[in-house]
Amino acid sequence: MALLPQREGSRDLSTESRILELNSAEADVALETLTSETTRTVLSIIYEQPSLPSEIRDEIDTSLQNVHYHLQKLEKGELIEPVGTSYSKKGREMTVYAPAYDEIVLVAGRDSTYHQVKEFIR
Repeated sequence: MALLPQREGSRDLSTESRILELNSAEADVALETLTSETTRTVLSIIYEQPSLPSEIRDEIDTSLQNVHYHLQKLEKGELIEPVGTSYSKKGREMTVYAPAYDEIVLVAGRDSTYHQVKEFIR
């Protein structure tokens, strides 16, 4: 019998793709956000399954403070988003994070290539 709800308010992952043109300001932000290997690892974990910061901490064996730092970077870079709340074993309310998009595609090439990719993915 569970006394505390799990993954309350979580939603299905977005069905939207994010397509970034290599020379765009959006791509600059995304690439700058992903310069750290730890940030990329956190993003990979979240793409596998929406997660609590404590779950991410346990998986990569780092401090909760470090996980929160990388989550803030990813959220600021619009790569992840909060999707609900859950409760820790100690009963603390925690945010569940999920990818902001089903996939993120970086396109390098001519303008026509970007538009072709955009049409293909939609």
